[in-house]
Amino acid sequence: MGKPQAIAIMGPTASGKSAVAEALARNLGCRIVNADAFQVYRGFDIGTAKPKDKGLYDLIDILDPADNYTAGRFVQDADPLLRGYMKSGEAAVVCGGTGLYVRALWEGYEAMSPADVSLREGLKQDFDNLPTEEILRREGVSEAELSYDVISNRQRLLRFLEKRRSPNEPRSRTAWLSGHPKVALDISRDELVGRIEARIRRMIDDGWRDEVRQLLDSGVPLSAPAFRAIGYRQMVASLEGSLSLDEAMHLTLISTRQYAKRQMTWLRREPRLLWVDGHGEPDVVASVIVNKIRGGS
Repeated sequence: MGKPQAIAIMGPTASGKSAVAEALARNLGCRIVNADAFQVYRGFDIGTAKPKDKGLYDLIDILDPADNYTAGRFVQDADPLLRGYMKSGEAAVVCGGTGLYVRALWEGYEAMSPADVSLREGLKQDFDNLPTEEILRREGVSEAELSYDVISNRQRLLRFLEKRRSPNEPRSRTAWLSGHPKVALDISRDELVGRIEARIRRMIDDGWRDEVRQLLDSGVPLSAPAFRAIGYRQMVASLEGSLSLDEAMHLTLISTRQYAKRQMTWLRREPRLLWVDGHGEPDVVASVIVNKIRGGS
């Protein structure tokens, strides 16, 4: 492949990114840097679809559930890892569904949306499941400090809470990775919907609800940022009895499909993205990626 490459593997949720990234890492003999906003949290394993072999990865299980994680913090963590690998003559694979993290790392902050995607997704989940008054209470915000045009407009209120959560987010850095490949897995809509449904059912079978019960029993508060991961609030509601397990699964399926749609919209705007058919076996898809990067057909 010539000089060492940092290769980003992107795609919507359940598109098979992790399996392809692991096959690619085996092919290249390198490590994987996690770029998923919720796999950084310890204890949140099943519902975030953490890989079985965590030993291949960096930046998994690095934070307590109550800690905040943003694109800026991700870059501060991932940038020196990638520089170190390439200085040693090694490649590295960056894999995850949080598109803003990859864009921040590859393109520099100048190309970023001002909103942190992971934070916005979490807040959207809150607004879908909780009254505004409860959200403001958890955020420590009084309605008295908000103007009517903010409190009466969901988008403005979302933006206000985003800015409040990350007021010092850096906005400039050198895009030294811009020449390295970013690959997106192209999956048909019907195939993706089927994979999403199968994944959620598998998570339930693997004990997702028990995982949530253990997190609550260990004292993790519902206000913790990690609980903003899709499906966790629904699992809490099923434990509390306000939703049946089937209802929780259905709502999680809807939220996940909506999230995948937003991810695809994001990816269509991603600069210099190489699309690869993601329907094959992971080893085959990884070989196609290596061939394309090397300049093959």
